[in-house]
Amino acid sequence: MIVVKSFYKLLEDLLEFDGYRLLFEGEGKLVGESEKGIRNLIVAGVNIADRDLENLKESEGERILVFFEDLDMGKLHKLPDDVKIWGREELIRRFGEMILEKSIFEGATEGIEGLTGPKKPVDLTLERRKNESTLKPLMAFDDVTELGEKLVKGFRYRLELVPHYLYSYRVTMQDGKEETGKLYLNAISGAKNFWQTPFQRVADIKRSHFKLEPKISQEDGTGRAVKAIHDRDRYKQRDEERWEDGHATIVERGKKVPSKENIDLQFNEMVYVPMWAVEGTEGIVIINASTGKVEGEPRFIGQEKPES
Repeated sequence: MIVVKSFYKLLEDLLEFDGYRLLFEGEGKLVGESEKGIRNLIVAGVNIADRDLENLKESEGERILVFFEDLDMGKLHKLPDDVKIWGREELIRRFGEMILEKSIFEGATEGIEGLTGPKKPVDLTLERRKNESTLKPLMAFDDVTELGEKLVKGFRYRLELVPHYLYSYRVTMQDGKEETGKLYLNAISGAKNFWQTPFQRVADIKRSHFKLEPKISQEDGTGRAVKAIHDRDRYKQRDEERWEDGHATIVERGKKVPSKENIDLQFNEMVYVPMWAVEGTEGIVIINASTGKVEGEPRFIGQEKPES
C-alpha cells in the first residue's frame, strides 16, 4: 500500500534518521534531542511570520528554518546568524537520502535478496487507499490572499486537505414521500455540510499542502450524520392542513420530522477538501478552496471583531 505521509511526519522521520529523539511537535516547531544536543526545526509558510522569528530566537541548540514555498527574503536579515536554512532543494536531498538508505541499502544486511529481491516471482501489488478522493481547488492563490487580507489582514497561508466522510442518504417522510441528498461530515471538527455542488476530483495537488488525518472515527461519524439529517431545520417545520367545518376553520399541523429508522444512510468514500488556513494580525479564518466560501466566522485573537 502506498501511503503519503504528512510533511510533519516526514520531518519526524528525518529527525529519527539523523539520530534524534522527538521531544516536541506543534505550532510549526519540532524539537529533537540526541548526543549531539538539541535540534530545533521551525517550519515557515509562504512568508516568515513574526512567530517564526520568535521561535528561532527563543530556541536553544541547533536552529533550522524549514520552508517549501517562496521565502520572504526581506526578513532574512532578522534571522540570528547561526540559523541554518533548509529550502526545497535541501529537503529533497535529505529526504531522498533517508528514503534510499531506509528502503534500499538496509536490505544489504538481509543478503543479496534484500537488494535484488527473491529469485522466484512474487505476486506484489501496490494498492492505493480505497474509497478516497480529493476535491479540486478552484480558487486562485491571488484570490485567497485578497480575501485573507480583507478578513484578517492575512500574512500566513497554509493549504490543508481536510478529511470528510461523504454519505448518501434517503429519508422517508411520514406521508410516504422520499427525499435524497448528500452529506459531507468533517472528520476533524464534526461540522456537517449538505453541499450540492458537483465537485471535480484530482489525483494530486501540486501546491505544497498538509494532508490531515481524521480525528473522528467512521463509526462515530455515521452516528453524527444520522443525527444531522434528523435535526435539519427543514424537517422541523410543520405542515398545515385547513378545512371548513360549519362556521369554524379547522387547522391541523403535522410534524415533518422523520424517525431515525426512516433514514437510510450509505457511506460513499473519504473525501479530502482543500482548505486554506489563513493567519492574520486580526485573527484566523478558514477558506474552502473548492467552494470559495469562508468556513464559519473568522476567529479573532484577543480583541473584538473590527467594524466593517
